[in-house]
Amino acid sequence: LVAEYDGDDSYVVAALDAAAALDIPVAVLSNIAAAVDQGWAGQLRRAGVPVLEGTRNGLAALGHLLRRASAPRPPVAAPVDAERAASWAARLAAGPLGGNEAMRLLADYGVPVPATVAASDAASVLAAAERIGYPVVLKTDQPGLAHRSDVGGVVLGLADPSDLDDAYAWLASELGARVLVQEQVPAGVELGLGILRDPALGPLLVLAAGGMLIEVLAQRVVALPPLDDDAASRLLARLPAARLLDGVRGRPVCDRDCVVQALVALSQLALELGDHLDAVDLNPLVVTPAGAVAVDALVVARPVVPVPR
Repeated sequence: LVAEYDGDDSYVVAALDAAAALDIPVAVLSNIAAAVDQGWAGQLRRAGVPVLEGTRNGLAALGHLLRRASAPRPPVAAPVDAERAASWAARLAAGPLGGNEAMRLLADYGVPVPATVAASDAASVLAAAERIGYPVVLKTDQPGLAHRSDVGGVVLGLADPSDLDDAYAWLASELGARVLVQEQVPAGVELGLGILRDPALGPLLVLAAGGMLIEVLAQRVVALPPLDDDAASRLLARLPAARLLDGVRGRPVCDRDCVVQALVALSQLALELGDHLDAVDLNPLVVTPAGAVAVDALVVARPVVPVPR
């Protein structure tokens, strides 16, 4: 927008044409403030096209505008349930949670989980399956085995007592008697949710591509609690693997709202129990058109450090 002594108004006309043709704001940024022709600049400004004089000042002005326009409102935290928090804090301080207790913790905070029963002998395994209904999944629940699948500790699709009895006999002989009998969940898109304690920031919420993809794709997004529905939706939108929820190659569209609700529920858990946890690993969260279900969870409590007298 320097002075044009031959009357050339190409830049002005181009800016006005762009402003008229587009439904988004148009601004002109001049890198040399002292050389701006104030006549041309006045014409543009009267037409609603801002003229920003100087690169540093102009970019700073655009940055202020974008921050003001796009800054989301702070998430609204749900009220803390002091009684629930105190009860689980005491349980976490007492020792490691078994698999069934981890599922109960999630359910208590509103994360959907399948029917799960702990058992430690063949008779109680069969009784649990009768109560849940076939088909069922059998998982080892031996302490110290954080990743059951890596050691063959998960048997899927057990359709009758004979299959279940054989599977339990093998698991008990190879890994130990303690197991979980769990409702079989239909296949779907698998996501990973979690809480991870950062030394400086405290508990962080993590959303990732789940199942076997959690380490292969290494896709994850992170947020500080609390999350409400809007903040959880924005977090989900940032994860590239979330596009699988929209249906690809003929797959059905999955329920995004249920993922959002699971994130909000996990956020509440982090808000109430974050000081008592080192990590919560919820993998996978299986998402289908009918909803989302967390089929496995690992809860790692923070060590209790005695306070010196």
